[in-house]
Amino acid sequence: MTGMENYLFTQTIKFLPMNRTVYIAGQITGVPKEQAAEKFNTMAARLAGMGYNVVKPDALYEDPAMWSATARADIKKMLECDEVHLLPGWQQCRGAQLKRDIALRLGMELVYH
Repeated sequence: MTGMENYLFTQTIKFLPMNRTVYIAGQITGVPKEQAAEKFNTMAARLAGMGYNVVKPDALYEDPAMWSATARADIKKMLECDEVHLLPGWQQCRGAQLKRDIALRLGMELVYH
């Protein structure tokens, strides 16, 4: 994230109410598991440091062969959250695209990183 993006992100966050639960969505499939986990964990730590309750997808820990079952479980978790935060590269992930579409249609708050 560039300095200006970080500044804008920080300024935006200042005005959001805390004690909110956020779901992080992003590319997992096609990315080395360690790399994907690092991206999610870094964002989770950042958001938790700002006072958010953070929910990450089970797909980080599950067998890719179980994609459909894992996606369903993750969507259930996402629906209990106040916001959905999309990591860079979410457009390359069908699961993140699906979660974004559902969140949009339900009027959930979306935050793009």
